Amino acid sequence: MGESRLLYTSAGTVEIMYIPGDLPPVLFFPGGHCSAASDCGWGMYSELGHGVLSFSRPGYGGTRVGQLSAAEFAPLTREVCEQLGISVIAASVGVSFGGLQAACVAADRENDVPRLILHSCAPSCLPYPDSRAEALLGPVVFSPLLQALVWRLVRGIVRSDSGLRLMMSNLSTLPVNQWWGLLGADDRTEARALFNSMRSDSGFVNDLRQGRARDVATRRSVIASVQCPTLVTGSPYDGGVDFVHAKDFAETIPDATLIELDSPSHIFWIGPQRAQLVSTINSFINE
Repeated sequence: MGESRLLYTSAGTVEIMYIPGDLPPVLFFPGGHCSAASDCGWGMYSELGHGVLSFSRPGYGGTRVGQLSAAEFAPLTREVCEQLGISVIAASVGVSFGGLQAACVAADRENDVPRLILHSCAPSCLPYPDSRAEALLGPVVFSPLLQALVWRLVRGIVRSDSGLRLMMSNLSTLPVNQWWGLLGADDRTEARALFNSMRSDSGFVNDLRQGRARDVATRRSVIASVQCPTLVTGSPYDGGVDFVHAKDFAETIPDATLIELDSPSHIFWIGPQRAQLVSTINSFINE
């Protein structure tokens, strides 16, 4: 977890976390249930020496701009960069539900984003959530009214290794006994910290709203307009986002490269496969 702060934009306050680096920063858009300071993969970019400017998307953390869509929020990221004096960006990076936001920022030519990186992202042009049960229960279980209670329960569950194993097993399509033993003590500590940082606030409901089937044409218009080189990563063993979304992003974005990971769960940056992914990211950014 880094330290977040609030900046004031034309639409209201935006919560960010900025960690300077020796190399130009990436604009990082966390996934669902995560605010700017939640490390859902930005540590890989910091490890490579890049600065990290992470955003709490609309409805998450201290961002108070109303229920803006990803396209509507994109110009505010430019305002934040101007306030921080950031004029050179290495890439726009999205994780899971943050992918649509990263794509909108990259598609906006005024942002001058040279690369887009999408890790296990959804929705693509396909609707998301992937199951009808998730689509029906998500807005209820993670509603602003119930979400604080739900995450309090989750924090209690992940205190033990058995509880953490249970929570992570839901994010994989593989039997948990095939991969749990590959996670070391540091990996489990990192995963536990991630779950402890999570809140849905009103952001998750806003995310779900933008993944509906009736908005496919709107998403396709934005995703297809991305002109910069794009790296799309995903795993067929991801229990949180079906691999078909990675394929769809790669097929829709004109200059996209799809890398299939062997990550055993949706938390793709934790585990022994991390080193190879960091190397892949580094090669792509420095092409």
